[in-house]
Amino acid sequence: MRLHDIAFYFSAFFILGVGLASLKVNIWVIIFTYTLLAGLNLYFKKDWNKYLIAPILFVGFFYYNFYAVLEVQNIPYNKQLIFEGIIIRDPKYGLEYQELDIELQKPWRGKVHVYVNLYPEYNYGDLLEFDGRISKSPSGKTISGFPKIKLLEENKGSSFKTGLFSIKDRLVENIQKVLPSDKSALASGILLGERAEFSEALKDAMRKSGTTHIVALSGFNISIIGILLADLLIYAMSRRRAFYVSLFTIICFVLMTGAEPSVVRAAFMGVIALIAQQSSRIYNFRNAIIITALVMLIFDPTLLIFDVGFQFSFLALLGLVYIEPLIRKIIISKHNNKDKAAKEWKEGWRKNLLQTFSAQIAVAPIALYVFGYLSPFSLISNVLILQLIPMTMFFAFIVAVSGFLSYGLSLAISWVLSALLGYEIFIINLFSFNWL
Repeated sequence: MRLHDIAFYFSAFFILGVGLASLKVNIWVIIFTYTLLAGLNLYFKKDWNKYLIAPILFVGFFYYNFYAVLEVQNIPYNKQLIFEGIIIRDPKYGLEYQELDIELQKPWRGKVHVYVNLYPEYNYGDLLEFDGRISKSPSGKTISGFPKIKLLEENKGSSFKTGLFSIKDRLVENIQKVLPSDKSALASGILLGERAEFSEALKDAMRKSGTTHIVALSGFNISIIGILLADLLIYAMSRRRAFYVSLFTIICFVLMTGAEPSVVRAAFMGVIALIAQQSSRIYNFRNAIIITALVMLIFDPTLLIFDVGFQFSFLALLGLVYIEPLIRKIIISKHNNKDKAAKEWKEGWRKNLLQTFSAQIAVAPIALYVFGYLSPFSLISNVLILQLIPMTMFFAFIVAVSGFLSYGLSLAISWVLSALLGYEIFIINLFSFNWL
């Protein structure tokens, strides 16, 4: 068995073990099933390679349980109490409230999403005192809704992360200065994954048109940032140094956007693409996905079963790897394959169509289960938008950065960005059918 196959099956069996532990499958059932399958394999003299790696699933099983013991929360639910917590991520601002992610302080232990009024504004690293109730939301989040708050101390977090959050806020402000509200919100979402400034009308239109994912940072988008930066830096430094600077930038980018699971996953994919370009090796997408999942689950094995965003991210990627090639073989006839001289833009539209359809097939069961809704027109709306997302991201980045140098320059470049965003918002609204 080749090394990359060993890495794949090692990761896959570890993840399977985590999944079985998450679902609380009895360990003796797992041992019995493994022994039975191994025995049948021996009887029929099949390849033993996979079964030699398969015991790794027991490592995953016990790792999940070990993690669960270490991360036991101590949270008094549904009781009026006074508790303290430090804000551990950049606050998210909605139109009517702030959302704070806090780490509880002793004698309690755990993380809570706290919803508070828009003002006064709070910052990453603030130590706050709360007077209210902590409860479980229907989706399983630990939340507290609009408790009384008292600021105890500031700057209790990492100064490095504070600086990164400050840069992110400035980038968003630079975009807001030169674009109207809905366009600036969409640009910030595509570039930085920010959704705070989205109007309810735009959120609803994106949900109904099936385009919400365009503001969820992907490995493709982050690889664009890394590869573009590496290509620019190569004129000022060696190729090797440009690679490491780009790698460091991606890490900072992840921290700046709050290090959400979806962004971390995207960053891993982007880094692997960057490494593939640097080493001139084939980018093995299958192994990139499975190893990314393995690393994320080592840090938090509860993501596999209990985090919908994690499930959406990886199911969509698996759709691209396994379903898209199958559909391509079925739909694209030999006659079409002879058209070698087809224009690049035409191939791009076809690729987006197949990838979007494949990803939607993969995530459809969870989307229907979690949201009870699946847009029937999302395939069309996505094909019409996705081709322009890399260009939109590029101009949003240029507008945000040039705002530090010159307002006039940022405004001039924003005209191109505004045209792209205007088209995308038109498609979003058209296929939401809110105009009917």
